Amino acid sequence: MKSNNVIIATVLFLFLMFVASNGNNIKSYGQVVDRTYVNENCGLSINYPSDWKLEEKIENDATLPVNYIVEFQPSNEEDSAIVGIELDDISHLPDRTLESIKTSEENNITMGERGIIETSETISIAGYDAQKIVYTVLGENNDRLKKMETDVLAYNREYKITFDTSSTSLYQKYISTVEEMIRTFKINEPTFEEIAC
Repeated sequence: MKSNNVIIATVLFLFLMFVASNGNNIKSYGQVVDRTYVNENCGLSINYPSDWKLEEKIENDATLPVNYIVEFQPSNEEDSAIVGIELDDISHLPDRTLESIKTSEENNITMGERGIIETSETISIAGYDAQKIVYTVLGENNDRLKKMETDVLAYNREYKITFDTSSTSLYQKYISTVEEMIRTFKINEPTFEEIAC
């Protein structure tokens, strides 16, 4: 009986070590955010891992209320994980408070019962109040995909940072990297020149 307990304890210990070491591998992937993307016209900068690629998405149309600025994603083509930044012009809204934007974004997520909000919290980013919303949406095969949206209000714009993946395991793999990227996000006074921010 005593040897059975020792065997069970040993197996449990080895299993926990395996889980811990795999968890550490996931958390440590891409932790170094050593490159900087800067867009002076839109007044933003953010650091990202040097092993990720970026694609600017700017459309030079001042009539558009939403301007997609840039997307970052791992260079590994098999990992469908995207961090995007967009700017929404909210200058025309009668209520430009964070509470109003929070309500609007949460309604967009849950509209038609497609999204379920897991957490929604007010945080500070780059010295500005922001709303961080973690939610799930229904994916293929009826599995729920986890996503995150962070909304920062500055200069009559909503700076929206989104994190979108094709699976919950990819969300877990990259979330610590994405949170580190968001910690480096800075907003300076935009010039709003040449492009429609």
